[in-house]
Amino acid sequence: MVKTILITGASSGIGKATANHFAKNNWKVFASMRDTKSFLNEHPENIIPITIDVSDKHSIKNGINSVLSMTQNIDVVLNNAGFGGYGAFELSTTEQRQKMFQVNVFGLMNVIEEILPHFRANKSGLIINVSSIGGQMTYPLYSIYHSTKWAVEGFSESLNYELKHFGIRVKIIEPGVTKSNFVNGAQMMFKSHTVNDYDVYMSKLYLKVHEKLSRAISPEIVAEKIFEAATDNKEKLRYPVGNNQSLILLKLRQILPLKLFIKLIRHIIEK
Repeated sequence: MVKTILITGASSGIGKATANHFAKNNWKVFASMRDTKSFLNEHPENIIPITIDVSDKHSIKNGINSVLSMTQNIDVVLNNAGFGGYGAFELSTTEQRQKMFQVNVFGLMNVIEEILPHFRANKSGLIINVSSIGGQMTYPLYSIYHSTKWAVEGFSESLNYELKHFGIRVKIIEPGVTKSNFVNGAQMMFKSHTVNDYDVYMSKLYLKVHEKLSRAISPEIVAEKIFEAATDNKEKLRYPVGNNQSLILLKLRQILPLKLFIKLIRHIIEK
């Protein structure tokens, strides 16, 4: 039987690469995005574009109902939709912070809320949430973004307990820096025309950010890790994926005393 996956944020980057990877492996893929007009016409016939804006509960409900009208079963839901933000917390606005949480956290929760009745009825289903290595460790000037990913991590880990006895599994993908729209201008930038106390610090660290982009992994590598999580049948919660530096830092975060790890990050980022 052909398996089915619903992917949010599938118009570009990790979402699009994942849609293509699953399609090549003969899955039926429902690739959701806010505007399907942005999705290229040249895609495999087993990729079906669906309109879902994860910041709109009605759009989520309508989108999932549309999927279920075309297939009897959804095997996997990949919550990939999200965006980043860069800059000092003090320079961010309430509206910017709310928008990021609305997409990165509450949008993900709303998609899960809508799919759970279907999964419970089938006594099976897999939820894969795209977090970040930044959901386990932090860098300066990403406080808002990190807080959304730490929320996803905690939510997913706890949710895994709740749903296991229904036959529903939860997994987390933790990408490091990835070549996608996320790092090519799609981030929200926090700026102020009145507060300039952070200018020197932000300029210095922004150069470090661009250095890291040169070592970013391709979205196809993340797609392969997502496929692994979807098909390995392992009782495994977290799947980190990134370049060597990202994975080493994540391991150090897990074994070093926090004081020493923070000192290490300051040395790498602020030197």
